[in-house]
Amino acid sequence: MKHLSLLLLLMLPSPIWAEDRFWILWERYRHVGQDCPNGAGCIVKREFVSRPLTPEYPANIYRMFGVMDPRSSALPVEAEHPDAPAVCTPQQTQLAVGFDPLELPRSLKIEALRGIEAIHVDLTNLKSPPGFSNSFGSEIHRDFVAMLTKAGIHVVDKDTIATVPGHPTMSLFFSMRDPDGHCLYEYSVFASLSQEVMLARDIRIKITAGVWSFSTGSTAKNHRGDERSAILRVAEAFIRDHRQVNPR
Repeated sequence: MKHLSLLLLLMLPSPIWAEDRFWILWERYRHVGQDCPNGAGCIVKREFVSRPLTPEYPANIYRMFGVMDPRSSALPVEAEHPDAPAVCTPQQTQLAVGFDPLELPRSLKIEALRGIEAIHVDLTNLKSPPGFSNSFGSEIHRDFVAMLTKAGIHVVDKDTIATVPGHPTMSLFFSMRDPDGHCLYEYSVFASLSQEVMLARDIRIKITAGVWSFSTGSTAKNHRGDERSAILRVAEAFIRDHRQVNPR
């Protein structure tokens, strides 16, 4: 009997030490996009700030949560408000998103273009190269947009791209060397598409990063044509790579 009592004692669950901590949460939300606050193109962005709360009389906080309210057991009170923020620690990332980001195989960089249906790009302020009219920027922008549109990629303004997941935005840099000279004149084009991304090691960190790029210019081995051709070659390269991961 003595041995049986000892066995039952060992089988009892170990006591769990627990302590309650209270926090005060400050939420700020704002509407971004078009036709706010109730339009289809309007999204809500939420930001939170938290501080630990150390009341002198924690019993008052318990009552606020209904823990010590005698009626709480009889009322159908939800444990969590549906709009409450999700609280995650780095160790809980796998539980929160359903997988471990660090264990995912690295994707080819071109995969960053998968699912993109619209981007923002503005070439109207490009400086005119020698021999072109002052409307060079506006004209090249029109032709650039026409090529993307024909390929099924929409070009939208800044306000609209703010409502698109990832905010894909293309920046194009056109530079010239010795534009007033005759022997040393060269030009180059560099374009980069940026999107919002989250770090695999800590998905709480979200930044804007370049996910696609292309460059060419007068010194490129495969370059044919003039400055206009070099800039439009960016659109050709983007359409080509976009189609590889977004087949029609």
